[in-house]
Amino acid sequence: MKSDLTERYIYAVTKKLPYKTREDVARELRTLIDDMLKERCGDMMPTDKDVKVVLTELGTPTELYEQYAGDGKRCLIGPNYYNTYLFVLKLVLICETVGLTVAAIVSAVVNGQDFIWYQAIMQWVGMLFSGAISAFGFVTALFAFFEYKEISLDTNSSFDDLPPVPKKEETISKGESIFGIAISVIFLVVFLICPEIFMCGVVDGKMVPIFSTQVIRNTWYILFVFSALGITGEVVKLLDGKYTKRVMLTTVITDVLSAICAVWWLSNKNIINPEFASRVGALFEGDSAFLANMFANFQYFFMGVILFALLLDCVVTFVKWMKYSVEK
Repeated sequence: MKSDLTERYIYAVTKKLPYKTREDVARELRTLIDDMLKERCGDMMPTDKDVKVVLTELGTPTELYEQYAGDGKRCLIGPNYYNTYLFVLKLVLICETVGLTVAAIVSAVVNGQDFIWYQAIMQWVGMLFSGAISAFGFVTALFAFFEYKEISLDTNSSFDDLPPVPKKEETISKGESIFGIAISVIFLVVFLICPEIFMCGVVDGKMVPIFSTQVIRNTWYILFVFSALGITGEVVKLLDGKYTKRVMLTTVITDVLSAICAVWWLSNKNIINPEFASRVGALFEGDSAFLANMFANFQYFFMGVILFALLLDCVVTFVKWMKYSVEK
């Protein structure tokens, strides 16, 4: 039973569908509409009114198109993640703003007489804008990945599937995850914008930056990956809220990759400011040559601190996951 109204309706539904599925959907809709008209009219010829009633029951072309258009993932960030996505995005933006503000203040103090206030404000606003775009892009991409991979958030559909109430020591506090995200964001912002904040007074009391600003900024991509891995691990902890297998695996993977980034970044001998190294060498002479060498290679001490923190995080997470999974 073909009618102009039916064909126009089917066309409106299928015109935006992929070409390879368009004909199949159109054929299915014609069969469905014919069956509904037969059920409604029996042996009588359907009128335009009957067709309109049937099509109304099916829904608008837009509603029907959305049913056929895909697998239900019609939004970038779904409702299961949206509230957490907004929370993490706000947190990252706040940390970025605080970090950039502190960096701008320190930069003004370091520059001293060369400081021009209106240029500094314009630079600060520009950094805030570009930083906000980068933060929005990264957080959105991260949660879009979770949405695309359909990573479960323990959304149970029946009473039998409800998880047990976790013990207090089994849970991961929101504050712990927030602190981890904040540290990752501030670490990135401070090192990229104002690495000269790490200074030391040597010999004549002059404050000398420990790190080479140019070398650090040339290796921005390593810092970005390092911070992104840290944020990703903390976001998974925030989503699960307890020591699950997923939290354990994510922590181990992100910490191992972060350790590789740290070694890659800090193995560069040029990362230490040559002026700092020479002044330290002049300060510790003769019997204190060991101390001079240690301070001149400060990046290895810094690397050791980072690697120890990552190893501790891995071990603690793995032990707690093993403990609570065995207890269950």
